[in-house]
Amino acid sequence: MASGESVCLTTFLTSRTLAHWQVTVEGAGPLPRSAPVRTIAFHPEERRVISSPRSIEAAKSHVVREGLSIERVRVVNRSKQDGLIYAAPLGYLDSLCGEDTARPLTSAEEGRTGAPAIRAVAPGLMLVDRLLDRAGQGPAARSGRAFAVLIDLCTIADEASATRLSRERLVIGVVMTDPLLQPAVVCSVTDEPVRDVARLVLYEQKLPEDAPWILFTAADVLAAAADVECYPSEPEWSGVALRHIRHGMLAASVLLAAGGAASLSETLWRIRDAESRTVQARQGIDQVQRELGGLMLGQPTALARELGMDPAELLDRAGDLWRAGSRVAIDAHGRVAEYTITVPFSQPRMTFQNRPSVHSVTERARIASVLSIDPPAGCVRSGLNATGALNEITLIVRCDRPDSALSGMLPR
Repeated sequence: MASGESVCLTTFLTSRTLAHWQVTVEGAGPLPRSAPVRTIAFHPEERRVISSPRSIEAAKSHVVREGLSIERVRVVNRSKQDGLIYAAPLGYLDSLCGEDTARPLTSAEEGRTGAPAIRAVAPGLMLVDRLLDRAGQGPAARSGRAFAVLIDLCTIADEASATRLSRERLVIGVVMTDPLLQPAVVCSVTDEPVRDVARLVLYEQKLPEDAPWILFTAADVLAAAADVECYPSEPEWSGVALRHIRHGMLAASVLLAAGGAASLSETLWRIRDAESRTVQARQGIDQVQRELGGLMLGQPTALARELGMDPAELLDRAGDLWRAGSRVAIDAHGRVAEYTITVPFSQPRMTFQNRPSVHSVTERARIASVLSIDPPAGCVRSGLNATGALNEITLIVRCDRPDSALSGMLPR
């Protein structure tokens, strides 16, 4: 984020009011309506995460997975450089950039807030880290102790005052505690002396009154703002702005079109050549099939054996399907063979003691043996059928023989 004579800050005041400020060397004052600006925002929705090096997408997933946000986020990923990730929910960023600039100001906002058009947002906690780095208070120097950072945005003369000031000014207090905890941010407009504000910030965060605190001024903010990065302000895919992806695709399309025009005639020639070779190959296949058909017609015995039914195979299968007390009939035609297994059936003869006779038991065993027939591979069986006189039971097994590869080579 470029620094200059002024920097825009956005704060969420203790009165739950969103306020915009213009920071100059004179301090913080009202931000007038202007062209779209970039702002450094201090807001409760912002998250600062200590992290090992991650990609953009992995950084977003890490923030959501750790429960630091319940919705999708955009991030400033400094995990490789500083071991830090700054994240903010999409809803918060969109609402900030889409704030209604036509809304009239309330009396509390009058004179100290503007209604700017925000085009990009930078994390306020990143500004705090940059201020500490410039003061020689990097992560290694400040680990293991709790302290406060105060950004007192007033005039140089007012800054040294230990008494109540004649006007209000913005004070931003940030408490840095355990590295695993989210820094606490307090933004307020006050006329209290700096020391009293520091004690109040420490007290609100349950830290000792004598805990250390570091003071920064508007001049420090202007100097550090150049090192603060903004959140992406447009849709991304895998960490890359869609605008860049679209531009890259357009450039690739132009190059492809230029190269395609140069090779179009060659491509058409290749297509015609392939079609011609395909026609020749088909003609060659037809010629070979005709020649093979002529050879087969000259060998009727071998052809009949290949295309017809094998009697030995038919008899072997009939023997496999035969059961004691039954008879098997074969009906073979074309590529289909049907085996009809027939079992005589009569009413059971009963003894005077009302028990089945030996003859009755034998008939039931025959029927059961036929019922247990499993059709051979490639065959199917029908259900049991009874003759019209109800004195025979039949079972049909149908076997289809696959067409021979030679049948397609015979002349039509």
